[in-house]
Amino acid sequence: MAKAKTDKTKYGHLILREAFKKHHQMEGLSASGDDMNADCILTHHIFYKPEAILKESHYHDDFMQILCFLGTNPDDVRDFGGAELEICLGKEEEKHQIKGPVIMPIPSGVPHGPLVIKKVPKPIIFLEIMLTRSYHNNKEDEAKTMERDKEAVAAAKALHAPKAKGAVKKAPAKKAAAKKPAAKTKK
Repeated sequence: MAKAKTDKTKYGHLILREAFKKHHQMEGLSASGDDMNADCILTHHIFYKPEAILKESHYHDDFMQILCFLGTNPDDVRDFGGAELEICLGKEEEKHQIKGPVIMPIPSGVPHGPLVIKKVPKPIIFLEIMLTRSYHNNKEDEAKTMERDKEAVAAAKALHAPKAKGAVKKAPAKKAAAKKPAAKTKK
């Protein structure tokens, strides 16, 4: 996705010039761990209207995620433009109202979400940093595991299914008899 273009300089390969991706409302910058050759994923989004970023809670059992919400006023880093967000944290889904720029370091294993942008009078920036090479979460992992388990159980049942008593075996299908050429009659 964001592979650096071939560059004949010594360090030009370290500059990702095409790291653009549309995710959520607008195109932003995004680079995977493979793109950067790092155990880190970085995404940048701009929101200009309300949206549920996360509709339900999930967690990452093996990496930390850092969520940053920033205003877009270059003259005042504290100006959040009147935006309002709500995020739930922990198993108990403790609600937190966000009405100013924040950095939220989410340790591995800590459930987070729903995450909802409720009000956006002026655009805001969402910067997401995941300390892993490739993204996954427990909901995706659990769904994949459940599907694999279902397939394994079905295969095991089919393999070990007892044959019904008194079941009549079907005779193998007969092959069609080869036609013999008709006998020629003498004239």
